[in-house]
Amino acid sequence: MRIGFFTDTYLPVIHGVVISIESFKKELEAAGHQVYIYAPESRGYKDKNPNVFRFKSVKVIKKPEMHYAFDFLPIGHSFKEVTHFKLDIVHAHTPFALGLLAKYISERQLIPLIYTHHTHYPEYAKAYLKEKIFLPYLAKIYSTWFSNVSDAIIAPSLKIKKLLRKYGVKKKIPIYILPTGINLKLFKKAREKAQILKKKLKISPKTKILLSVSRIGEEKNIEFLMRTMREILKKKDDFLFLLVGDGPFLGELKKIAKDLKIINNIIFTGRIPHKDIPLYYQAADLFVFASLTETQGIVILEALSSGLPIVALKDDALSGIVLDNKNGFLVERESPKLFSQKIIEPLEDSAIYKKFSKEAVKTVRQFSETNVAKKLIEIYKSQIEKLYQ
Repeated sequence: MRIGFFTDTYLPVIHGVVISIESFKKELEAAGHQVYIYAPESRGYKDKNPNVFRFKSVKVIKKPEMHYAFDFLPIGHSFKEVTHFKLDIVHAHTPFALGLLAKYISERQLIPLIYTHHTHYPEYAKAYLKEKIFLPYLAKIYSTWFSNVSDAIIAPSLKIKKLLRKYGVKKKIPIYILPTGINLKLFKKAREKAQILKKKLKISPKTKILLSVSRIGEEKNIEFLMRTMREILKKKDDFLFLLVGDGPFLGELKKIAKDLKIINNIIFTGRIPHKDIPLYYQAADLFVFASLTETQGIVILEALSSGLPIVALKDDALSGIVLDNKNGFLVERESPKLFSQKIIEPLEDSAIYKKFSKEAVKTVRQFSETNVAKKLIEIYKSQIEKLYQ
């Protein structure tokens, strides 16, 4: 198949949507398919991949970086060349500018339009735009409209599937739950180097390390994890919170850590290259997660792949991934005291810890990049077959 991926964010920017696109692209190409990327320009960046169409664009949000692409202004090609380039299926990873181009091409070439709803756009609008009422409402209406003009939708979690149906996505539009796959080998390979990282960070071998990997935004609820850390330190002094990531709320979190008097038990790493992040998982003892605004938990899958038990606030985004009392604990209410108890329990009971760690590795196998890509291919084939029914 010749597959078109349409996205409003792409390399050299790295975040969840880009990671998802690159993961699927790699596996689809390994399976013998051709993938073409339609993305905004990134000034000064040259694509190594020849199968990328870039479009004139303007930056609308600085962090996380987001561009508005002018879908009728391709770079190095005419609009006619782009729209006549023959595809078998179009896959929109955005409902906006380049998503509209995907819709146009699907109608022109009479091929299916698949749409992945990566982002909870109303919450995104509340977090990053100044106007907090009308624009989030508009984002809801618009994403519902785009979903309803698609042939099929991919939701990265049960949470998003439920959300889209609640918004008003028609029942005749199939919604498939398909998260981004994980390169299991990448995380297994890092084990031997974990001790080196601990020495580099000057962490005692006896210290219990709680890990969070995240873009540092206010909506990620990391302040709750810090308050949980304060609860833990009331009873234990051999715990460390390792916070991996960067973002607009980092400075504020450092102030909060000082106010809570836990600054000496937190390491803020800042931005870490994606290729180095497996080392941090391998150095940790347990992964903590408190965000309630996620569409899926890629970092959760990464942590499970590393054999880490999870303690997280209960959320449909984690359904089928974090299995309560099997590979971790799901905490139903935002109570730092209760959350801290669930963290301490597996770290003080080796039998529970070994059970959770073993189940973590078992759970994540179904989410390998190869297995998830196979499911995506089946979705594509089913939609193409409908054309001939």
